Amino acid sequence: MFNDSFPVKFITSPSATFAGIAGGKTGWAWPLAIFAASIISSALLLSSVPAEFLARASTDLPYTGGLGLTACVAAGLPGGLLFNAFFCALISAFTPFLRSGRLMLRLPVPLAGVGAYALFFIFRLNAAGGGAAGWLAAAAVLAFGTWAALRDRPVYAALLKVLLAICIFALASDLACAAAVLADAPRAYKASEYLFAFISIGWLIKGTSAVCGLPDAKAFAAVLPALLGAAAFAFSLLTLGLLSPEIFQMLILI
Repeated sequence: MFNDSFPVKFITSPSATFAGIAGGKTGWAWPLAIFAASIISSALLLSSVPAEFLARASTDLPYTGGLGLTACVAAGLPGGLLFNAFFCALISAFTPFLRSGRLMLRLPVPLAGVGAYALFFIFRLNAAGGGAAGWLAAAAVLAFGTWAALRDRPVYAALLKVLLAICIFALASDLACAAAVLADAPRAYKASEYLFAFISIGWLIKGTSAVCGLPDAKAFAAVLPALLGAAAFAFSLLTLGLLSPEIFQMLILI
């Protein structure tokens, strides 16, 4: 019975699981449960790992603290869900554009848009919270994501289920990182983060390919700018003062 459970099949038989999600045969219970468990696990890890260990691990974005376990969970559950929802909306927006035509000619378009949005807020980081233009830009991107999510609701829902279920690898990463902390092995900590991040991206590409009916190369071309765009949107909320630096940093890490 255990081998027939959704988490096990998601890891051992991803193609069949993705097909079930794409066909509407998978409900929300397991993906949401996995997501919630990963948030709680990450919050527990972030709130307990010593800053000195993270400094020795030389992580790309070490968590500087400021939030306890309860605050991390309270902010991470809704914040992480909204981040993933917007991430999926961008995938939904980019896949139709990338479906036809030559990939090398089409991929630069979403990448350029994401890059321009990120650079705008980088330049406006210390300029009165982004100004009126910043609010208009963020509102336009939010409207774009909402339109993309509503345009094809079944595909969007399937993508979101895939992304939430992929959080099972975040759980595995947290366990590996916790073992590295106990063993006082900072290099193993960072290696675990990278390993499971790459696995997660691979699973997401396969899931996007199955749900959207795209070749893996085009699925990757949709996932990459969508991931960068979701991170850029979170950064814009930081610039506009809607996210505190501690919550922004925590959301990126979890």
